[in-house]
Parts: sequence; C-alpha cells; structure tokens
Amino acid sequence: MADLEELIQKGEGLKDKKLRLFGIKVSGASIVATLALISTILGSLYGGLLMYQKVEGIANLDLDSIAGQMRKTSADVIRIEEHANSIKIELKKDMTDLRNSQWNLESKVDGKLQSVDVKLTNYDTKLDRFEIKVDKTKEDMNKQITEALNNPLAN
Repeated sequence: MADLEELIQKGEGLKDKKLRLFGIKVSGASIVATLALISTILGSLYGGLLMYQKVEGIANLDLDSIAGQMRKTSADVIRIEEHANSIKIELKKDMTDLRNSQWNLESKVDGKLQSVDVKLTNYDTKLDRFEIKVDKTKEDMNKQITEALNNPLAN
C-alpha cells in the first residue's frame, strides 16, 4: 500500500512541476495546450487542402460538354413529349370510336329487343284469340251434344 500511495503523491506532484524546454519554463498543461493548438492548425491546413482539391476539381469540369449533354437531353425530352402527345390524341380518337361503336350496338340491341317484344305481343294476342275460339267451339259442341241427347226424336 505504501508503494501505491507513494506513486499517487508523485503523480500529484507532477502537475506542479515545470520543465525547461529551449530555455523556456513550461508546465504540463501548457504542453497539452500547445499540442492542441498545433493539431488544430494542422487539421485546418488539411481541411483547406481538401477544399482546394474540390474547388480545383469543380473548376476543371468541362462545362461545354455538360451543356451539350443538357441540350441533347432537352431535345430527347421534347421528342418524347411530342410522341406522348400523339399517342394521347390517338387514344382519345380510339376512345371516341369505341364509344360510338358501343352506342351503335346498344341501338341495334334495343331495336332487336323491341322487335322481339312486338312479336311476343302478337303471339300473345293470337294465342288469346285461339283460346277464345277453342272455348267458343267447346261451348258450341257441348251445346250441340246436349241438344242431341235431349232431342226426343233421336231415340
């Protein structure tokens, strides 16, 4: 334990000690501060170098080439837009044609349905007349049979 206490006391005493460096008395804190200042300056210089490289890279860009590519892209976009507009017009025409075809088909179907309805009504009417005739004929036959059976001369 004595060794540990002795080490701690020596360590605590270090903060108060001053070193002589190049004829200047410096403490541990001033050495750390000096190292921090030097590292900050070196970091700033390195960051400045990187920034300079980036600026040089941007300055060396071929702006004429980029502008040419942009013009080509703009021309392609305009061409595609014109093509899309022509497709849009054709689709509208096709939709109109389909709508007209649908209306024509509906008209034809309606006409056929009306024709079938008229024919069914005519058949219904004819069937009613036929049933009336059958009923009348049945009544007439029943009447004739009854008269024939009731006729005293028929015996």
